[in-house]
Amino acid sequence: MFKLHLLLFYEFCKIGTFALGGGYATLPFLYFLQSQYSWFTIDELTNMIAVSNITPGPIGINMATYTGFTTAGITGSIVATSALVCVPFFMTIAITKLFTKFQENKYVEDIFNGLRPAACALLASIGLKLLFQSIKPSTIDYDALILFLVMFIPFMFTKKNPLLAIIVGAIGGIIIKSI
Repeated sequence: MFKLHLLLFYEFCKIGTFALGGGYATLPFLYFLQSQYSWFTIDELTNMIAVSNITPGPIGINMATYTGFTTAGITGSIVATSALVCVPFFMTIAITKLFTKFQENKYVEDIFNGLRPAACALLASIGLKLLFQSIKPSTIDYDALILFLVMFIPFMFTKKNPLLAIIVGAIGGIIIKSI
């Protein structure tokens, strides 16, 4: 069990160190973990994303806690969550001290200008992989697909409250399944 905890700590330290851009930036790393270890399946990863989105707190931390718990119980959740925040915590302290000194530095600006599209590309690629792996022609839930499209289009092009999306999705699910 100690080896498992060390492995969880190591993997989530890596995720916390390199997942720049917030909680969704952990998705490529979690997708990689799924392919390397039998800690969770693709379906569980999809459920993890859904649950992490509706529970309070940062998505990355919720996903680390969930993975740690399903892998090694309560101690696993503590290890994974602590590892995820450990490196960024110390990096934030260091960056805060250095930021004012290098705030106007051209190289620092260039680095951040390169990191944003790279993080966005990683998120888009994982999102598409999860979409294509979870939707198989023989198992397509057409009602869910219609609800997805009906909600995606307005929420994509307007700034709406995410709570509204959750409420509309829940009501839409009830209506579609009762028809």
